[in-house]
Amino acid sequence: MTDEPRPEDDALDDLLDDAADDDVLDAGDVPAAVNIDPAAVLAEIASGQPLDRARLRALSEPDRDTLAGCLRLWPSVDPARRREVLAAMQQLEQDQSALDFHRVALTALRDPDAATRMLAVRGLREQDRAEYMRLLASQLREDPVPMVRVEIAKALANYVIGLEFGLLADDDAETLTAALRDAVEDVEETDEVRGSALEAIGAWSDESTAELISDLYEVGNPPLRLAAIRAMGRNASEGWLDLLIYHFDDEDADMRAAAAEAAGQLLMDEAVDPLVMLASEDKDDDVQVAAIRALGEIGNEEVERILNRWLTERRAPYIQDAIREALAEVQVITAEMLDGRPQRPTFEDEDDLL
Repeated sequence: MTDEPRPEDDALDDLLDDAADDDVLDAGDVPAAVNIDPAAVLAEIASGQPLDRARLRALSEPDRDTLAGCLRLWPSVDPARRREVLAAMQQLEQDQSALDFHRVALTALRDPDAATRMLAVRGLREQDRAEYMRLLASQLREDPVPMVRVEIAKALANYVIGLEFGLLADDDAETLTAALRDAVEDVEETDEVRGSALEAIGAWSDESTAELISDLYEVGNPPLRLAAIRAMGRNASEGWLDLLIYHFDDEDADMRAAAAEAAGQLLMDEAVDPLVMLASEDKDDDVQVAAIRALGEIGNEEVERILNRWLTERRAPYIQDAIREALAEVQVITAEMLDGRPQRPTFEDEDDLL
């Protein structure tokens, strides 16, 4: 990574300034741990003493001084420590939805350690601000490490869903799709990056996306063909179903599992019988689990009856767990339909994307 200042670094500085001025959480939503002095927690991180995850909650929604402290902190601690902190924060966010460490992740986005950058990108996956998208799109082109670029492509997938629902301005849509398409079409790029970018852009129902998926399926090597199969599911076009079902008999178990998952994402009743057969007869456990989860995605009354029947049969514990999870998914879908709730992604502030 170069030491020369870049426009993207200035953009990151501006975002950090804006983030410090934001007031996202209501007082009633702030966890009690924020009463702990954030500066003290930063000092504990720098000291190298065993990490107290509970105290990290004080760094949720940090103010300007805390962000500045984070920026000063990262170069002074060992990379393993930086990774430990970011990973712990992400686990805390999963456990407690009121916590939000994405601003801390922003401070590590240009970290010289690749694994730390990967964790920083993961910390932004649930964000929807167009400014973040532009920053990530730029880094997708410039980051020197392929696995970091893979994480960036995965993070941008959320924005493609926003694009599909009209939540991106035209210029931002162009920035997003151009960055992902360039990554897919770059024959010198790694298969992992190209595949992740293809899966990300797959959710955009533009005709050019279908052509891109078809091209990679037809002429790509096995990893790219596998990515194309996964992209078909995200593309949600009924025209892919026959091809996906065809791959239920593929010799490669990964391909069968990906085809099953993609078929479930199409939400078509016609996929139920082939998926039931795959879940019942395939010799690979992971394929069975993928088919069961796909049935849970479709979630109609027939699926609910089948899953309930399978619960009474003697099957491996992890298969039974998958059946229970799929059945719970069906019940969520049923509740949403009865309540008339919208079945599309929602964003905290759609104005941020317009």
